[in-house]
Amino acid sequence: MRVFLDANVYFSAARSVSGGSSIVCELIKKKKVTLYATRQVLREAERNVREKEPISVRLRFYELMVDLNPQIVTIYKRSAESHYSKIIDKKDIHVLEGARKTKVDFLVTLDRKHFLTKKVKEAVLPFVVVSPGELLRALAK
Repeated sequence: MRVFLDANVYFSAARSVSGGSSIVCELIKKKKVTLYATRQVLREAERNVREKEPISVRLRFYELMVDLNPQIVTIYKRSAESHYSKIIDKKDIHVLEGARKTKVDFLVTLDRKHFLTKKVKEAVLPFVVVSPGELLRALAK
């Protein structure tokens, strides 16, 4: 199984060792799931952790990055905009493009306001957009 994590999942996993985001990261560490990312998403996660969290959370974030070792893909803004400008806010287009380009099965996000919407769910995407909890339930089946 191939997954792409939104920046907020990395952030959440760094903040809590027991939440759904952390459990997803544990599955990735155990090589049960293959992780893909873009530099943009990883930079966003790092920036948020660095600006908003204490040193203990920052250290956990960097440990996670080493342990998860995501496969990095480069995306192109023009391609991203041509695919997704009609279904999601411009600032989030790069996340959908990263998931598309890496041919993942799931894009995992905690962003209900922008990603877990009717418009995105009804779009014909080559992957499923889910929360960490939804991914864990799908894997349990």
